[in-house]
Amino acid sequence: MFMRINKLRRAAVMIVAVVIAVTVAACSQFEPRDKRFYYRALWNFALREDLAELDSEFNGVDFGHSNLYENLLLTGGTDIPVIEETARKQTLAFIATQPRINPNEEAIAPTYMKLAWRAQNTFDEAHALHRATYDIVVSDEPEKDRAIRNVLAYYQESAYAITAKRLDHRRLDALPYSQSFRKRFPLFNATIWSYHYLQVAVYDPLQAARSLEEKTQAVRPILATYRRYLDQPPVQWTFMPLTAELSPSFASHYPEIANIFDNLHMLHDNISDILTSELLPTWEAKRAEIYRIVNTYYLASADATNPMIVTTPKAQEHHH
Repeated sequence: MFMRINKLRRAAVMIVAVVIAVTVAACSQFEPRDKRFYYRALWNFALREDLAELDSEFNGVDFGHSNLYENLLLTGGTDIPVIEETARKQTLAFIATQPRINPNEEAIAPTYMKLAWRAQNTFDEAHALHRATYDIVVSDEPEKDRAIRNVLAYYQESAYAITAKRLDHRRLDALPYSQSFRKRFPLFNATIWSYHYLQVAVYDPLQAARSLEEKTQAVRPILATYRRYLDQPPVQWTFMPLTAELSPSFASHYPEIANIFDNLHMLHDNISDILTSELLPTWEAKRAEIYRIVNTYYLASADATNPMIVTTPKAQEHHH
């Protein structure tokens, strides 16, 4: 009886040991979810509360990026009707609902999140910087400049912070797989660039307007242009919108933030190309390349060795 119990115990111990070994091996492939909380202040959610019309459009943007990446990954980036028709129309339908809160992007793109969570978190933290700057500009915060510089400092403390240096976007747009997304899916690419137009075009009008009513009126022509772009995607554009081009005053006053936003949008283009390109045929190859460019070209932690940082005076770049 006792011998049988001891054998059962030994067998149980061996099973537990095997389970632990397998679990440890599996977990080594998982990424830690070290997400930070957003910068807390009295002006949090001012855009949602005071300028809901613009805020809801940004919520639609969040859905669009995730919906695109999930569909590109699941289709191998080769199914034109799925991307240009189905996925794009799903995004437009979501935008039309005027969502009041940010969508759960992990629920929208669970496969992509598992593939490249650190890259997605790099997006999330930069998007949080976008949101914070909108909130500050719209709010009644009396010291807006100090508040913006505080959120920039908080952002740059993160291990996921995108470099505030100006990157050579032309070179980043000339990697072996670059432009594959816009060439295969011109409608959705123009939709993405329209999002980026909206994100950076509103800064100068919002900052120039004094009252909330003036801010509301100031962004309406931009919203009208953006919605027209959604209906008639600007496929004639040859390069993404740039902050200095659309909000030169904001870019001049906060060049580091402008660089972060432009670099963020370039990273979006790079990852769209990676998920589309047949030069990277497997999910493992796509994941490896996503992390290579993030770690080498985009994170601020790579500034000392980043070959894409521009050191010459800024030349004029235009997306038209």
